[in-house]
Order: sequence, then structure tokens, then C-alpha cells
Amino acid sequence: MALHSKEKATKWVLFLWKGQIGYIVKILLKLLFAAAILFWLIHQGKLDFSLIGKAFQDPKWPMLTIFLVLTTNLFGAWRWKKLVEIKAGRNLPFVPILKLSWIGLFFSSVLPGAVTGDILKIFYAKHLDPKLTKTFLIMSVLMDRIIGLIGLLFLLGGFSLYSYREVTAISPSLAHLIHFNFLLFIGVFIFFLSIFLPKTIQAKILPWTLRVPFLGERIHKTLEQVWLMGQSHGTILLCLGMSLCSQFFNILGFWSITAPFYQVPISFPHIFTFMPVGMMAVAVPISPAGLGVGHAIFDGLFKLYGTFNGASLFNLYFIITVSINLMGVFPYLMFKAHPPVEEGEPDKSLV
Repeated sequence: MALHSKEKATKWVLFLWKGQIGYIVKILLKLLFAAAILFWLIHQGKLDFSLIGKAFQDPKWPMLTIFLVLTTNLFGAWRWKKLVEIKAGRNLPFVPILKLSWIGLFFSSVLPGAVTGDILKIFYAKHLDPKLTKTFLIMSVLMDRIIGLIGLLFLLGGFSLYSYREVTAISPSLAHLIHFNFLLFIGVFIFFLSIFLPKTIQAKILPWTLRVPFLGERIHKTLEQVWLMGQSHGTILLCLGMSLCSQFFNILGFWSITAPFYQVPISFPHIFTFMPVGMMAVAVPISPAGLGVGHAIFDGLFKLYGTFNGASLFNLYFIITVSINLMGVFPYLMFKAHPPVEEGEPDKSLV
């Protein structure tokens, strides 16, 4: 008899942990690496856990950050919903998609790398509409991440331009950072425009991708799906708008919980000149939710502005976001997708 969805999803999770020994060793090494960084930060006196108690002495700031992070997650779920609807061709209910997104955040927080959460989202999303193929769902998750990154870098470029004179006057290191920000912004802007390339140009580019050694076919399929979504101009622009809002609220949440503890005042516009770079680095699948890695990166970024407790500051934001993400265990345990699914091992192509 076919397994029901929650049982099948549990099987996917177990598959990730019971797979090849190399995969398990990789996870253990990532956890060990994160633990080593934290130990070093604590040993060097860079990570002060007493800051947590101080931050929660005035509940309004933690509550504001919690509200803003939740708002960010709502925007993220709605953005993915609009992308999935391109294939479904109809309006999909928001609550099930919100549950899927929260489940994805949960598994992305407890396992190294975000891919595990995406796999669970893709698995459950197949039941939202029969038109949703595995290939499209994979690309919808990828496109969602791309648009999220574009929104983050658009804010980075805009605020770097706004604060250019003030920030570059602080130090040569910050001047280099601002110029690097502009390169990122120009690159992502060109990429965003490429999503809307005319079909005639797309047709000329696609055959050349097949000539790329090893990855040619995958690049070909990826571009096909990206350009397919790009045909829905209104949806892509709407998703970009939601990305800008979600990233803005996320950074505002970070600033609201950490600003009272800056050793040197850092204005809200200035936080946008380095926070996006840090968030991109944290997103690299090295450790669960950027544990250890994010602490070290933000320690270095805050030093550019003369604040030497960056690891402790990031720790405040880290604890709040991970606590919210862990609440995703409840929709996972209670989720009931209706149709049964086929028996068999999870598709290794998604791992």
C-alpha cells in the first residue's frame, strides 16, 4: 500500500541521513568546523553570551525583531507561491505553501545546507496541483532563491550609492567594500535583465550551452526553465518587489535587536552596506543556519565600522531566527497532504 505524505517525507529525511557514508562524514565535518569556529571565538573573547540577557531586558526590541523576521518569512512564502502559480495556471491556497516554507526553514536550520529544506518543499508541493512537475518545482525553488538574492543585492547597491561619501570617508577598507558592492550590484542587474531576453536571442544562446563540458545539459535545462518563468513579466517583477520588502524587513530586524549594543554608532542606511554581503556568506551551505561561520563573518564586517563585538551581535539575530525556524517542526508533524504517493526511495537527483 502506498505511503501517505508525512510518512514518505519522513523517509526522505531518513534517506538524507542514512545515505552514503561520505554524505554523513561531510555533515559531521561541517558541524565540527562550526563548533571549532565557535570555540575559537569564545576563547578569543569575541562571543559574549551575556549580551542575550541584556537584549531581552527590554522586550520591545526582541519582539519587534521577531515580528519583522516573521514578516520576512511571510513575504518569502508568498513569493514562492506566485512562482509556483506560473505552472499551475491558477491561484493556489497560501496556508499550505506557508507550511511548506516553514518546514523547509526547519530542516535548513537543523541540517547543514539549505538543500534539505528545499527537498521537503519540492516533495510536498507536488500535491498542490497535478501540473507541478519535479523539474519545474526544482526550478521554482532555484528561481525563488535567485530573486531573493537579486532583491538583497539591489538594496546593497542602492544604499551603498546613498551612503557613498559618508562611508568611503571612514576608512580605505570601507571604500573597497563599497566599490565591491557596486560590482555585485552591476552584475546582478545585468543578470536580472537577462531573464527577459527576447526568444530570438534565447534560441541563439541555448545551443552553445550544450557545448559546455560536463554541465552543458544541466545549464541548458536551467536556462530553459528560468526563461520560461521570465515570460511572466508581471509575476517576476511582483516577486522582485516582495523580495525587496522581505530583505528590507530582515535587515531592519537585525538592526533593531543589535543597534543598542554597537560600540560605535552605525546608522540604519550604513548597515545595508555590509549586512547583505554577510547574509550571502551565511547562505553558503557550510554549517546549519550559518552557525559559527556567520559569527566569524560578522565579527570581521563590524570591525570595518569600529565595532568589535560583531560575533555577539550576530548571535542575537541568529538565536531569534533559528528559534522561529525551529517552530517549523509543528507544521511538519501536523501536515496532512491528501493524495498518496508512490513507493520507492527518494530521487537521488534532488540530494
